[in-house]
Formats: sequence, structure tokens, C-alpha cells
Amino acid sequence: MSILLFLLQVPIVPAIERGIIGTLVYSAIGIIMCVVGFKIVDWLIPGHMAKQIAEDKNMAVAMVAAAMILGICIIIAAAIAS
Repeated sequence: MSILLFLLQVPIVPAIERGIIGTLVYSAIGIIMCVVGFKIVDWLIPGHMAKQIAEDKNMAVAMVAAAMILGICIIIAAAIAS
């Protein structure tokens, strides 16, 4: 992480490149946190959400999972933005 901070502070790197680097890093962090959040909720509730969605084609579980992922992503985006 210190390498990233160093690259962002180097005056040689133009502002657009610093913005692109920051965007890619924060996007990767957000996606990883969203997947981890989904796995934690899948682990906490009875049954397996991924199996219910993929194999059993359970549309109700898919909608609950979609709402949960959207909520997690909104929280992550607010945390990153502040």
C-alpha cells in the first residue's frame, strides 16, 4: 500500500494518471469488500444462497441477494467517499 501512496505523491505523474490509479484501486477494494460481504451473509443465513440461485433457480433468493449486494455497495461507496 505504501508503494501506491508513493506513486500518488510523485509530482512527475500527471493528475489524470493519479486519478486513474486511484479509481482502479478503490474499485478493486470495493469489489473485494462486496464479495466478502456476500460470502459473510451467505455463511450466516441457513442454506446456501449461491447454490439456491445457480442450481435451483430460486428467483426470490436472487432478489434478496441482489438487494443485499446493492446495500453493501452503497455502504462501501459512502465509506470510500468520506
